[in-house]
Amino acid sequence: MRFSFKELPGTFGDYVRPVVPVTVEGLPRAPQLCLVDTGALQNRFGSWVAEAAGIELVDRPTETIGVGGFRTEARSARVRLGVGDLAWEANVFFCDPWPLAFHILGQEGFFRWFEVTIRAARYSIDLELEEE
Repeated sequence: MRFSFKELPGTFGDYVRPVVPVTVEGLPRAPQLCLVDTGALQNRFGSWVAEAAGIELVDRPTETIGVGGFRTEARSARVRLGVGDLAWEANVFFCDPWPLAFHILGQEGFFRWFEVTIRAARYSIDLELEEE
């Protein structure tokens, strides 16, 4: 499955980046734009996504983390995610505050499930479900 790089929403005069639309269980008709980030360990989404999807976070432990120069409170939940016709289950750290207009896919919650080919010269990203 191939995706073209896109500008990240909320950034002005920025470069195009490797992004993919990800569906979250409970929000199948509202794909979330996610930056594919080789430097991130975990998936990071705004907490409003969990609320909209009906994912309960109240009893989850909270941890303070740094993301892109800001500090935020994160709570983790295992959720079903999808890209096109590919689906997997992974931990997502739902963060508040989340000042970004996109979310982040990391090594443990995304790359571990896919063979990812980033072609920066062609501004494209290819995904294949990783064979076990």
